[in-house]
Amino acid sequence: MTITKQLLIGVDVGGTNTDSVLLNPKDFNTESRGVLSWHKSNTTADVSEGIENGIEKLFEQTAEVSRNEVVAVTIGTTQFINAVIEQDKARLEKVAVLRLCGPYSRGSPPFSDFPEGLRDVTEGYSGFVNGGHRVDGWEIQPLNEQEIRMHCKEILKRGIKAVAIVGIFAIMKKDHELRAMEIVKQELPFAKIVMSHEISGIGFIERENATILNAAVMTFADKIVNSFISAVRNLGLNCPVLLTQNDGTVLSAKDAIKTPIKTFSSGATNSMRGAAFLSMKVEGIMGKTTIVADVGGTTLDCGVLLPSGFPRQSSSYSYVGGVRMNFSMPHVESIGLGGGSIVRGQGENMTIGPDSVGADIVTKSLTFGGDTVTTTDVTLAINTEGVENYDTSLYKVGEPKKVHGKFSQDFKESFSKLLKRKIERIIDRMRTSPEPLPVLFVGGGSFICPIELEGASTVSRPPFFSVANAIGAAIGKISASVHKIQLVTGEDKEAIVEELKKQATERAIEKGALESSITVVDIKTEPIPYVSSTYEFEIKVVGDVDYEKMSTAFKQASATDGSTGKIETAEDHIRNSVYKDSVFNKDKKAKEEEDFDHEKYVPLVNSERQWIISETDLNYIACGNYILGCGGGGSPYGIFLEIREQIRKGHKIRVINLFDAPKYCAEGGFGACSVGFAGSPTISNEQLPGKELVEAINLLSEWTHKKPELVFPLEIGGGNGLQGVYCGSSAVMDLPVVDCDLMGRAYPTHWQTLPVVFGNDKPFFAPSAISDSNGNTILITTCQTDIHMERIMRASLAEIGAHVGVVNPPMHYKDLVTKTVHHSLSLSWRIGRAVAIARQKSEIEKLPQTIIDSVGGSETGKQIFSGKIVGVERNLFKGHNYGEVIIEAENGDMMAIPFKNENILAKVRSPGEKDWKIYATVPDLISVCDADTGEGVGTQDYRYGLLVFVIAMAASELWTNTEKGIEVGGPKAFGPPFEEVPYTPIGKYVAPISVIDEYGPSPASK
Repeated sequence: MTITKQLLIGVDVGGTNTDSVLLNPKDFNTESRGVLSWHKSNTTADVSEGIENGIEKLFEQTAEVSRNEVVAVTIGTTQFINAVIEQDKARLEKVAVLRLCGPYSRGSPPFSDFPEGLRDVTEGYSGFVNGGHRVDGWEIQPLNEQEIRMHCKEILKRGIKAVAIVGIFAIMKKDHELRAMEIVKQELPFAKIVMSHEISGIGFIERENATILNAAVMTFADKIVNSFISAVRNLGLNCPVLLTQNDGTVLSAKDAIKTPIKTFSSGATNSMRGAAFLSMKVEGIMGKTTIVADVGGTTLDCGVLLPSGFPRQSSSYSYVGGVRMNFSMPHVESIGLGGGSIVRGQGENMTIGPDSVGADIVTKSLTFGGDTVTTTDVTLAINTEGVENYDTSLYKVGEPKKVHGKFSQDFKESFSKLLKRKIERIIDRMRTSPEPLPVLFVGGGSFICPIELEGASTVSRPPFFSVANAIGAAIGKISASVHKIQLVTGEDKEAIVEELKKQATERAIEKGALESSITVVDIKTEPIPYVSSTYEFEIKVVGDVDYEKMSTAFKQASATDGSTGKIETAEDHIRNSVYKDSVFNKDKKAKEEEDFDHEKYVPLVNSERQWIISETDLNYIACGNYILGCGGGGSPYGIFLEIREQIRKGHKIRVINLFDAPKYCAEGGFGACSVGFAGSPTISNEQLPGKELVEAINLLSEWTHKKPELVFPLEIGGGNGLQGVYCGSSAVMDLPVVDCDLMGRAYPTHWQTLPVVFGNDKPFFAPSAISDSNGNTILITTCQTDIHMERIMRASLAEIGAHVGVVNPPMHYKDLVTKTVHHSLSLSWRIGRAVAIARQKSEIEKLPQTIIDSVGGSETGKQIFSGKIVGVERNLFKGHNYGEVIIEAENGDMMAIPFKNENILAKVRSPGEKDWKIYATVPDLISVCDADTGEGVGTQDYRYGLLVFVIAMAASELWTNTEKGIEVGGPKAFGPPFEEVPYTPIGKYVAPISVIDEYGPSPASK
């Protein structure tokens, strides 16, 4: 029989509805959009039966279509992400985590940044194991196999069947993870095992989080995907069964079972791509930024559709169910609100969701004769009771008459008000401007949504809106990627990139991509820190489906991945059926975002003029630190989590005003020591701290025979800005933390500090102590100059893991006053608070000015650019991350920012111009910030496609008022390429106001 058509079937399996659509690609540009038939039904208890019935209905509507004409069935499912959002005990496994970490990361245990409810459901066991690798490939410690076997006995005892193995720098050297997996297989042959190097890249916490979630859902994924295949085979369809993944491309069934996390946001991606596809001819939508809200039976997923027709991508990090990961995903906010959401209480005590009856709506909701009040029931009552000729295409659900007379007018009004507020809140979080934007509702549950919303210029539903997910799935593209770590010599790097592009293109063609449509969507060339001339390359391409070759290509692949095969026997079908038994964790529900007024928040300063750091304060300071870091200092996130754990356990952190320091120091005492880490920011994201600073403090104390009395951060920028707070915690050293630092920002070298500027050419940083928390400590008792001190430390760094804790010699009060930047923790707090207020008000477009206002206003700084990162070049020299980031504005202007761990200068060139114009240079602060969140972006996190704005702020006058300050902190200090660059101030420095002075008693009344 000759096949004259190449038809596509798209299916979306949600927690409540299963949507199916049959498409003819040749008719995509017609009014029908290629839709031959579609069907929507409730997700059945047996998920595979629902798919089977749904697809069968497609063929019943199109009798002229032959099943042999179907070239692919592509399935998108929200089952996995729903399990996480709903914190579903029936679909999520308890996970045992084995960290191969040696002495590191133990203060930030697995699950430490999981929301409380999800942690309760998924946290099974955490085992720390000696092992892991350094960035250069050397072992931190030999893998302790006996420890793994011991942990396995405990895992077996607890009945845990999912194991996540996470090793430090496993993405560089996977040997320990592979050996650990072999041991776990021997000890726990029944276990589902996930290794972190197969999940995502550098960023230990984020990779571990993703690995845990993948492990938690893996057993469920195995059952679900096999049930999908069973359903398709039982229909007589002998074509590939594919699943859509987060970027809108397709994944083989085998790969989906192994890494279900790659499909977590596929539902949102499909809905937005489907919405773009369906609304191409809708007036007021085409070519405009649009908010898309996909409402199912369980969740509402809200994203932003760009004028290009593709979803806006997440920031440097993405969040699923409140868990931070480093996947590139559509920027989507999800809440537990859908057509099956349960409504409880009345008046001010009314709640909607986040739990849902899901597919059981057909038996449990009032409109279907049940006894559970859902959003569907109340919506039907509001829109059909007493209404003649209501829109049956929207409100013909169950038997609407069954809800008539069930709810009072007050109940309906309370419901409408609460529902509207919940939807407006999530739309506000997605907007980047207070200007109203069009809102598109898609999904079967969207009928519950009001037609008027604050912040929406228009509210509409495109044709076939109820099956947009299925349409988005059906039109999924094909992707292919190549990943390689290779030694680079001479000018070979570009040649390597070109060769890898060819390889990726060939792989895409083999999978069935149309060669003429293939485009390179991501190029990554990252130097490996402290490994000479070695780079990590990653190339990704995407292309349209070549329907002529699709069937052949995927059938060839199926010979090894099992995505196609013979029709299963009845016994196989029963075995692979998945009966949905969703049990929402009612013991600890997902905590919805509580209303918190950042403008009214008042920090706690006690009668002793001690600022007691709260979790809110810590959030503000961490945010401000990364902005002040100017790209350097390392990410604050890891140390933030460790300190937050301490605060949650009741430990106390006391910050004091610099001018109150004398009362804490005994005469001739140790005084105040500055602390921080030295090494590459890339490494700090992967190798979380151990006891480096405590060991270094103790070593220095032994040498000087004096104990510290005060502590403060070496630099306020980045993660180092929180190290003083960490050491001061009652869980660590229990020392008062002085509100100051040695830079007022972050710099790449130890000698770029104010004590060097005012040191009269005498070395300041001796004695200093260094520790790697892995058995290696170094005491530098004397040095010729502070530059020699830096060289000695950098030489040692390369031999002991490239990341060490450093404690500097004590400073006496007079030096604190004259050689530090005052109130720098207060400044970080003010910046972070300003960002939080702007985000709460959805004043995203005002973020640059908001930050500038928090540091002193327009005379202190200015926004100098905004746009998209279109290029990143990195090199390494003596452990420093050198490079340049290129940002392109909408008008075509380009900004280039060279960096050495930190940003050095910012220069702009317009189209057609040859010369660059310098806008700002060090020592002024140049900060690249995420345009969606206002968060600082570290140089190690610069990546193609990230939307950013750039602000420049005046440095402390201690840097700019002397020639020595400009010499040490200005462009010349960054080497020959910048020796002739003049320094022109961006503005006038305004000293920050102390939080203690503003909110505490005056010094006279203490």
